[in-house]
Amino acid sequence: MSSPKRPIIAVVTALANGFAEKELLGGIISENMKSGYSTAVISNIYNIVQQDADIICERKIYDLVRSPDISGIILLCESFTEENIRRYIASLLAQTSVPVIGIGSRLEEFSRLDYTIFSTDDAADLEIITSHLIEEHGFTDIAFLTGMEQIETSQLRAEGFCRALRSHGIAPDKDKIYYGDFWLTSGEQLADRYISGELTLPQAVICANDMMAYGMLRRFSEAGINVPGQVTVVSYEYSDRRIFYSPMLTSLRKDRHTLGSAAAKHLQCLLEGRTPPEFTPPRGSFVFGRSCPCRSDEGATLSELSEAEHQRLFTDMSLLSTMEHKLTLCRDMESFIWIVSGHQWMIQNKKNIYLCLYQDWSEASSEPPDIMRSVSISDGSMPFEMDHLDLRTFFERDRDAAVCYLNPLFSGQKLFGYMALLYAAPLSYDDVYRHWLKSVSIGLEFLRLKNDIRYLISCQSVSEYRDTLTGMNNKKGLRRAFHALHIRSGRTLYLTSLRIDLFPRQLNDEEIRRRTEAILSVSKTIGRFCGSNDIAGRISEDTFVCLVQSRAEPDALSDLLTAMILQDSAYTSYAGTCSFSCCTIPCGGEDLDPLLERSTELLRSEHNKLAALRRNKHYAEMQSVRDRIYSSTEVTFEPDSENIFTDRIDSFRRNYKRCFGVSFHQDCINARIVKAKYYLAATSLSINEISEKCGYFDHKYFQRQFAACTGIPALQYRNLMKD
Repeated sequence: MSSPKRPIIAVVTALANGFAEKELLGGIISENMKSGYSTAVISNIYNIVQQDADIICERKIYDLVRSPDISGIILLCESFTEENIRRYIASLLAQTSVPVIGIGSRLEEFSRLDYTIFSTDDAADLEIITSHLIEEHGFTDIAFLTGMEQIETSQLRAEGFCRALRSHGIAPDKDKIYYGDFWLTSGEQLADRYISGELTLPQAVICANDMMAYGMLRRFSEAGINVPGQVTVVSYEYSDRRIFYSPMLTSLRKDRHTLGSAAAKHLQCLLEGRTPPEFTPPRGSFVFGRSCPCRSDEGATLSELSEAEHQRLFTDMSLLSTMEHKLTLCRDMESFIWIVSGHQWMIQNKKNIYLCLYQDWSEASSEPPDIMRSVSISDGSMPFEMDHLDLRTFFERDRDAAVCYLNPLFSGQKLFGYMALLYAAPLSYDDVYRHWLKSVSIGLEFLRLKNDIRYLISCQSVSEYRDTLTGMNNKKGLRRAFHALHIRSGRTLYLTSLRIDLFPRQLNDEEIRRRTEAILSVSKTIGRFCGSNDIAGRISEDTFVCLVQSRAEPDALSDLLTAMILQDSAYTSYAGTCSFSCCTIPCGGEDLDPLLERSTELLRSEHNKLAALRRNKHYAEMQSVRDRIYSSTEVTFEPDSENIFTDRIDSFRRNYKRCFGVSFHQDCINARIVKAKYYLAATSLSINEISEKCGYFDHKYFQRQFAACTGIPALQYRNLMKD
């Protein structure tokens, strides 16, 4: 009995490996694991501070929030520092129907969302810091550096500072509250004012975040001002970068883990129809360094140094990797995956990692299709197809995975797909992985350009009206022939369109050769279908069009072309029997271009139907069976023909019908009739000879079955189609 599907909670963030984000994610993932939920983290990989036109494409990764597999969303609000991306995320979330929880400050761009916000109590935490300096060290002359004056977070932290002063009988001095921008430069600039003598050095300075404190410590150290001998410097938030500044900073650490856990628990209650527990913002706790007279926490310091040493060694090893160089030199997708797989050691503690590319990733089209081709680069399993919004597949393939990180792979304005990184524990990746992803994207772009060049050399057209590869009319030639057509009496003009290779594979030199041979073979089959009186053309890389004059019905013409393509072994051995679609429409009095538009829509609809069927996990297995029965119809006459393919008869029959919409037995008959149609229309063989070639030794039984399937006798079918 299979285990029940776990609901998926998505976390949307601009950064997944920042120190604060890691702590929040640790709480979210841990709580989800405990309650039987899976976590999917959707994030970009490049600079989160500014929007460069060359990397704006990566924000398309956030379109994954539309996945029907997602039950609820947690938004890490403060990770999105750029206004345009916040507006983009807000527009996507406004279209979802699942509950949304926000963590962090309320930001204007997210104000229209229907969501609950979870945050620490910054004012209360600043009270703790200020009270510590007053009660433990007796300081009364304390300055405060906060962020931008117009930001709520800055004001809340200043409010907590003032509240603590008043509660200890100290009147707040607004001239000792300074506004910065939460960055290093703010701390440096205030320190410079103290160093120059413009401002009198206080007993202590509280910085509203670590980065401003780091800038201040740097300037004081350069100027020879002793901290904490001459001035104490403490901060709020705590990050893992304090080991790079001297003296080691004392900071009040936000309890982000508990905050993330509380947000996840609240969302779970909403999803399960339970009343969420009352939320009490968690209080921070001190991590003591040497910038305060208190004794430093040596255990915390040693732990930070050890982690920094490990990460630095790992980063240094990664810098010596030849992955990027090798990727720019590889010539096909097989070697590309082999190289990437050989460098997966650069991703620490992973459970699995999937390369997921859109089917058209190597083409120049702007809008990606719905189908992706994915492969695990960790376990060497076979590639598989999936819908672009399908997130559940990863957790079904790796059932003990706790979290899946989804990051974009792209170049310029072209989104190739994404990488899915899975962990079995509440972990996140590091900067090495982000650079690893950049290398994969660069390698894909090199491979795409190489394939473009090789394919153009093979297939370039040098004729105004002719497709050089096949010698057929191109679109311009077809248009000229269409206007010169004279319709014979008693016949109707039809436009029959064929689109091949609907689900292309990755192209290397050998695949380009095989694909070119398949196209040439199809062009010959099209020629036999049209005969000498009709007109055929190749109007794009994968689309053929025939202008056919016939007395037959449109469906009969499409069926005949289908039958002829299915007998084209050069094509079917390359792409399979379920890799093309065709349609026929009467031309009436319309011009060619609107006719082509209509046929394109019909072909697209058929493509989508086939794509939906291919998402069945048994599809690849069933397709190999179908390819065999259409190429070797004689095996389907065996009494136990199903046993040739499998010993699981009941499940085989069920899976076959789900994949192709027809029973195995009926498709065996269809395969014989399709072959008969081909021989009747394309050869002069007698009915008896055709009957034997299709596996029938009783030609009368053959004729009865043919008439039952097509609605007309075999000889009448031949006369109609040859006419």
